Amino acid sequence: MMSRLLRLPPWLCGLVIVSAFIFFAVMGLACFRWLAEGRIQFTEQSNRDVIFFASAISVFYSLIVGLIAVGVWKNYTDAQSIVSDEATAIGCFYRDISGYEEPACGELQKEIHSYTDFLIDVAWPAQMRGEATEGATRRLTLLEQHLIGFEPTTPGQQILHAAAMHQYNQIAALRRKRIHIIGTGLPAVMWSVVLIGAALVIGITYLIQIEPSVQFILTGCFAMFIGLVVFVIASLDRPLSGPLAIDSRPYRIVRDRLMDLK
Repeated sequence: MMSRLLRLPPWLCGLVIVSAFIFFAVMGLACFRWLAEGRIQFTEQSNRDVIFFASAISVFYSLIVGLIAVGVWKNYTDAQSIVSDEATAIGCFYRDISGYEEPACGELQKEIHSYTDFLIDVAWPAQMRGEATEGATRRLTLLEQHLIGFEPTTPGQQILHAAAMHQYNQIAALRRKRIHIIGTGLPAVMWSVVLIGAALVIGITYLIQIEPSVQFILTGCFAMFIGLVVFVIASLDRPLSGPLAIDSRPYRIVRDRLMDLK
């Protein structure tokens, strides 16, 4: 259910999450007031005590969620760096290969182009669904075999071949890091803290004795804010498959501005 929700467009996913928080918060308040009517009576001092504890819990919750949001944002930016570095390594590798003699140069560049096309057209859509493909691994393995089979004959070619091998290893390492990111995210215990904490913080505000219409409005606004925070965390938690997933633009730039440049 959650995975399908996160595949919606960002605006729609955010609308659903925020609306759900507002709906359940307001309906919960209505049910609480109906059940507590005539049963619970608070003095002015009790009301002040409830406000104090509600404020304290809200502060602790905001600190915890803030730290989680910062951690998720760092993971998201790290994923962006990995994607950018991988695309850069592919471009540098393609340029290094251009110094090879024919027919090795043309064959290797064709394989690199095919690998980049596969990343953009096949691997990335699968990645957006939270899946990893093996086709890229086979293409890289074939490319490695052809690269190892090349025998440099001059000192200049040896230096160029060493640089190309280094770039190839960079591509393979960065790809492995990117594949690892696909299945990572906040553990269930962290999500439990976020969601149960949200319910607790909203629920304790039900005890505050204020004008009913004002309480409904404030509860809705409070739930909207928490829903927005949860939406941001959920979106950034899956940097390669969530609503704000990183796209394949860096690879398309390398292909269009380097490999397809006539």
